[in-house]
Amino acid sequence: MHDAETNSDDPRAKEVADRVKDIVIHVLELHVDRAQLTDDVPLYSSALRLDSLALLHLLVRFEQEFGIEIDDEDVMNAELRDVGSLVELVRGLVETTDHVNGKRL
Repeated sequence: MHDAETNSDDPRAKEVADRVKDIVIHVLELHVDRAQLTDDVPLYSSALRLDSLALLHLLVRFEQEFGIEIDDEDVMNAELRDVGSLVELVRGLVETTDHVNGKRL
């Protein structure tokens, strides 16, 4: 299994990825360690049991946790298929928000 964020030298990107995975584990009440929730785990699998309501809960929690706004267009453009694509959605919005607010990544 492959994790894109582990290949990054950016500690902020790794922090975002870890927090996203922790939120997924908590919101979906999974009984796994973060290390088991690799980027290639399909979102709509029996392992995650993600449905549209659970996705909505995740998105709201990401907005609260990261101080970002996720709109419908962001979700549609993200082509969410696996944990890695969910991490990339949040990471991209965090980077955009940080840039707009003048924070250094």
